[in-house]
Amino acid sequence: MKKIVCFILLVFTIQNFSIEVHANSSYHSYESLTMNEGKLLQDFSKDDYKEYYKKVSQRKFFGWSIHKVNNNTKVTYITETLFSYYNDGYTPIEYTFKMDRKQTTKVSLSASGSIGLKNQTDMKGFKNNLDSSLKLSSEYTQTTEDKESYEIEFKVDPGTQVDLFIYGEGKITNGVAARYLCWIRLDQGGFEVFLVTTQYQRLEKKRI
Repeated sequence: MKKIVCFILLVFTIQNFSIEVHANSSYHSYESLTMNEGKLLQDFSKDDYKEYYKKVSQRKFFGWSIHKVNNNTKVTYITETLFSYYNDGYTPIEYTFKMDRKQTTKVSLSASGSIGLKNQTDMKGFKNNLDSSLKLSSEYTQTTEDKESYEIEFKVDPGTQVDLFIYGEGKITNGVAARYLCWIRLDQGGFEVFLVTTQYQRLEKKRI
């Protein structure tokens, strides 16, 4: 009986000293990111959390209770504009652009509340096995390393502007989760997984 009481007290101690974790991944620094519907985790309001937490408030003996707000929602994004040239003269201007790029991962994660991320630089994931509980498809757990070098030759006609930017499409899965042990809530917060499905450079010319 004493062992059971000590275990319960230990659990309560862990709950009271849980650390708030706020982790943002690189996709938050993109020039633009547009969801077809729904919101990013960083845009969840206090009222949103209050409503979503109701979905994970039913206590369980062990493990995660999860509510997905957006599941594989399509997004489009621009990571950065590589260059922007404007010709205000009377003759075309010829340009040659060379660039080497390296992309080492396709998945980025974010968390709020007391949901934490793993600290290993070579391993992406949430702490306390939330990854497995989310039951994401295999493409979310695979990372690749892509290297590319390219050279672009183009003309900027008089009165036009040429922009080259990195454009891509992806999927967002986010929501809230709560972790329980012996019906005691240990962690609660939001999670978000961003998956790049395609990415390439786009050259656009427009008349000014």
